[in-house]
Amino acid sequence: MAKPNTLLKRTSNSLLAHVATLERTVIGSDSALARQFDVSRTTVRAAIDRLITLGVLHRDQSGVTVRRKPRPTDYFGDAETAGPQDQIELVFMQRVLQGDWRPGHMFSEAELARDSNASTVSVREFLIGFSRFGLIAKQPRGGWVLQEFHARFAAEVADMRELIEMAAIVRVTATARADLATMTDTMIERHRDIEAHLATRHAEFAPLDRDFHLWLIGHLENRFARDFFDIVSFLFHYHYQWDKQQEIDRCRIAIAEHGAILAALRAGHADAARRAMATHLATSRRALQAGLRQVAA
Repeated sequence: MAKPNTLLKRTSNSLLAHVATLERTVIGSDSALARQFDVSRTTVRAAIDRLITLGVLHRDQSGVTVRRKPRPTDYFGDAETAGPQDQIELVFMQRVLQGDWRPGHMFSEAELARDSNASTVSVREFLIGFSRFGLIAKQPRGGWVLQEFHARFAAEVADMRELIEMAAIVRVTATARADLATMTDTMIERHRDIEAHLATRHAEFAPLDRDFHLWLIGHLENRFARDFFDIVSFLFHYHYQWDKQQEIDRCRIAIAEHGAILAALRAGHADAARRAMATHLATSRRALQAGLRQVAA
């Protein structure tokens, strides 16, 4: 179960997304919102109070009404809304994506537990689950080691990724979600923010890339697709850290390709969105293959 403050932050984000879709100015009742978000009315009221403080909502004698549309800065970030397992995964991925971990690197359950503020039991459960992909292996006394991967394995992951993400983009374009415009605008703004300072902030792209693709995959509402993306994120960014010379160029290309997908979604152009996604996945596959050749060399 999420900690109370984590639950409040998640509910606040859910309420912001709900407010962004409203055409009228009156939000739903506490009871209706509690059922919608699957939380208590106390938690809903606390989230409403936070949005009132931010100036998003306004309370008067007639009830609670919308004062303004939510902005990206109103939302809590992923790190703040993560539960124990989510936080472990986030820290683990950050160590891989931003650290200097290579095949053969040793790390311990205690180290990951300390960095993620979680119990060693929770960390062990996460690592055992992730180890089924064969990219980490158990060692004696709570130790783990990063394993090397090969071209055939990478190709199989790329194949599955294309199946999942092309299905996701089809689902996004076929579903008329009221919050799609708001979400695409938020994603576009986040990409532009990093792009404007890419020389110094390129390391921030990997988490954004993960958020972008998980947002798309989330439209499938398929837990297996969501779990599989852990290995996709790990694989596609993990080996990139071995050679940083082309990192900024890769980020610049990926940002442009994400932008093409988002612009097509924002405009409601389904065919263009699918073509842009196919282009992006092909680019990612080529980059992965090139990275593997460099490592082999």
